Amino acid sequence: MLCVAAGRTSGVLREQQPFVLPVKLEDLAVTYELNVYIREPLVCARIYADVHWHIPDVFNEYGVQIMVPAYEADPDEPKVVPREQWYAAPASSDQRRKVESGDDGRAQPCTGTRTQS
Repeated sequence: MLCVAAGRTSGVLREQQPFVLPVKLEDLAVTYELNVYIREPLVCARIYADVHWHIPDVFNEYGVQIMVPAYEADPDEPKVVPREQWYAAPASSDQRRKVESGDDGRAQPCTGTRTQS
């Protein structure tokens, strides 16, 4: 799912596949590192932020709840945002479309994003 999120991110090269490495195994969590290739290092921060923006969307699509290591019990129902609520106010689908297309006036949307599970 992390690679799917990377594949949706503008600025991530398509010719070289993103890959995930497990980098830390602790008592309550595993830390994964998502690695992607980019052509424009000056916009690395924007790409990094955009990858992070896509990760919860992909996890929601697959019905996977992102948990923190300090939780005490599994909820009865997964805590995911249904697709029909992704653009509820104050967000808008028009705003999201502009960001994803790079048509919002920002520099074009890096490598090494980490997530724990």
